[in-house]
Amino acid sequence: MSKVIDGSTILLNDGKIIRLLGMDYPYVRGSSVSEQSLAAKDRLEKLLPAGTDVNIWQSRNAKTGRTNRMGHILAHLETKKEDRWINGTLVREGLAFVQTDWNNPDMAQSLYKLEDGARQDALNIWAKGSAYGLLNPENAQNGDGAFRVVEGTIKRAATSKNNLYLNFGEDRNKDFTVMVSSGLRKDLSKRGIDPMNLSGQKVRVRGWIRIWNGPFMELESAERLEILSTHKPTDLSAPLPTEPSTTPDITGQPNP
Repeated sequence: MSKVIDGSTILLNDGKIIRLLGMDYPYVRGSSVSEQSLAAKDRLEKLLPAGTDVNIWQSRNAKTGRTNRMGHILAHLETKKEDRWINGTLVREGLAFVQTDWNNPDMAQSLYKLEDGARQDALNIWAKGSAYGLLNPENAQNGDGAFRVVEGTIKRAATSKNNLYLNFGEDRNKDFTVMVSSGLRKDLSKRGIDPMNLSGQKVRVRGWIRIWNGPFMELESAERLEILSTHKPTDLSAPLPTEPSTTPDITGQPNP
């Protein structure tokens, strides 16, 4: 390992660039940095001083999810000496929130457990009074234009033009609403989840918020829906092991 570029980007000795998967940082509107992303960079520099040997873990799917459009390697990092999962450490310390996607959903459940711990301990992003913390249906409009985590109880589900809408209030024209596309609904169904049956359930959702008849979020992947009432997992992947050779869901390679 050569150098930490920012809170989620690392330069390797061979010139390749790693982007950390499954997590991200709050951004200030109109700016690409926030105090949280700067704090995360400082922490990464301590976790990964120059010369640190790491294992690089990527999706087993060689066609998608291994690189981004800039050619950066998308991965989870693990230090060889301490067996420390770097992505998970940043989430557990409240320096990053979980943000998986359909290309790389593998570690969502494990990351959510770590994020729960950070939230319970009120660390950094989740500290009392933080501008980036958990939202609820009543103040979801505060997340306009940002990727946020919202927790609340679904009042009713309804369909319109092949999409399904989860309404968190009595007035769908001003209350928080989450849209589930027909394709994503099929994906949820494969996991035994029917969004039409979620009325009365407490859930946690995450995604980009915009104002459209009240605060509105489109659910972009199944992993971004956590059903809290029944504690039913929406991710079936195994946690990242401490012994790299035993993992069934992701593949690793040594640091070049």
